[in-house]
Amino acid sequence: MTMKRVVSICALAAITALAGCATPYQAVGLTGGYTGKQVDDQTYHVQFSGNGYTSKDMVHKYFMYRCAEVTQQHGYKYFMIIPAAITGSLPPEKDFVRGTGFDRNMMRKVHVTAPVIIYGGGGSVYWTNSSDIRMFNDDAVISTKIIGWEASEVIDDLGGYVHSGGQTAGTIPSAWVFEPGHPKVRAQDLLPTAPTAPQKPTSAS
Repeated sequence: MTMKRVVSICALAAITALAGCATPYQAVGLTGGYTGKQVDDQTYHVQFSGNGYTSKDMVHKYFMYRCAEVTQQHGYKYFMIIPAAITGSLPPEKDFVRGTGFDRNMMRKVHVTAPVIIYGGGGSVYWTNSSDIRMFNDDAVISTKIIGWEASEVIDDLGGYVHSGGQTAGTIPSAWVFEPGHPKVRAQDLLPTAPTAPQKPTSAS
């Protein structure tokens, strides 16, 4: 057996082994991962794509972690997710599916707001989160009520989950609501709740 054939067999075995595993948190590669591009000083396009073994929940958590990571790398404290139509940005790679080792002929891409759902051959479902984020600090000029996340909270709450490949529990922290002239508050604190039922008077014994 020639050395070239041995190398080919080893490479095929490695690809086969990778195919049976969920996408790790990584820059985009054969099994998926994150990619992105800078739109302007405060805006960045973030995308995370998983393979057929990566759940929708995992892809979303990896996407949020990447958003927080990019925010900190650019020196900002908060980020909000905005529609790409506002900035006019496009996905960073038009041939993203082919570039990650997926066969374009076996797939059709269905674009929705977030996540992008990619249906693959053989019944597999591939999930992708793709959106623009707007990064800002406490001194940001805000003209209307917006919802965003604190990057350090996302990093702290999802760090164990991301770096263990989903083996450690991790949840996305609650978003913050930012409103002109008011301190930020947790988004969940603004949700309506059922009225408290009046207590029935107790009968005298």
